[in-house]
Amino acid sequence: MQSVIEIILSLGIGGIVGGIVTNWVNNKLEQNSENKRCIRDRREQQYKDFLNNLMGFYKGWEDKKMQKEFIWDVNTNATVSASDEVYRLARDYINSYDQTKKISEEDRQKIYAKLVITMRNELNKLSGESPTDLKESEIKVMQLD
Repeated sequence: MQSVIEIILSLGIGGIVGGIVTNWVNNKLEQNSENKRCIRDRREQQYKDFLNNLMGFYKGWEDKKMQKEFIWDVNTNATVSASDEVYRLARDYINSYDQTKKISEEDRQKIYAKLVITMRNELNKLSGESPTDLKESEIKVMQLD
């Protein structure tokens, strides 16, 4: 006990205050880091669900329920929680099924690839990682005949 008192006295008030401030700052930084991790995890799950439902549009995977879920997500959740670019690409994807526009399957795949790359880059940014180096040509949904 005596040695603790001697250490405190030798540090002085400045040392004690400095230690308290340092501890407080470290705690805040740790909380901030944890908050960012939670935000990234939530966003990743949203995007996974989003892409899972989008699969309902592809040949061989057609599923009206999934299509409706995807459109519902775009009209509700994406308008609030997705970035502008993800929202626009999702709308472009839905609009690619407009029969009057005659969008090819290849163009639809490009929209999908851009959407995936944009999502990956957003998630990477949230966790401090570098942007993905995947190219659009590497991302393709395999379809069943």
